[in-house]
Amino acid sequence: MTWDAYNRRKETLRDMLAIADRRRDITLTELLETTDPAREAFSTETELLFELQMAWFQRLSGQLERLLSDGTESPELVPVQAWVDTAFELPGARALLDAHLDAPELRKAFAKELAYLATSAGVPTYDLDLTAHGRRIQDSARESLAASPVPELHASQPQGLMARLRSVMAA
Repeated sequence: MTWDAYNRRKETLRDMLAIADRRRDITLTELLETTDPAREAFSTETELLFELQMAWFQRLSGQLERLLSDGTESPELVPVQAWVDTAFELPGARALLDAHLDAPELRKAFAKELAYLATSAGVPTYDLDLTAHGRRIQDSARESLAASPVPELHASQPQGLMARLRSVMAA
């Protein structure tokens, strides 16, 4: 993949994530039909799912790093808070991933995410129940998220960090 193709793909993914944030009931097929370059960037739904999961995981790991560097008193709560924060930031991606939790293509990626959550909470990597610990953390995060639902986004609201910075600078 050329550098230009990579950048176009990332830009297309950002556009698709913004659409998914506004329309949380959208399917992968519908999402691939929403923007002209989508089918060019992602030839299959599976390819798009992998990119969505990677975007989710990158944002989640960034949230975890940020919270861990803040030096919280309770490291067990850090992955829960990071997961909830990420779900607030990427509600469309989370909805699409949740709709495909049983996808065999993503089984390994989801297991790695659970292990990452568990080790972030201090569970040793050699623990035989590592993914079970991660599942409990994720379940706790889902319960926290359900207690405070993700706000609806409107087309007029700025999306992404740069859009929010621009709106602050303009004010």
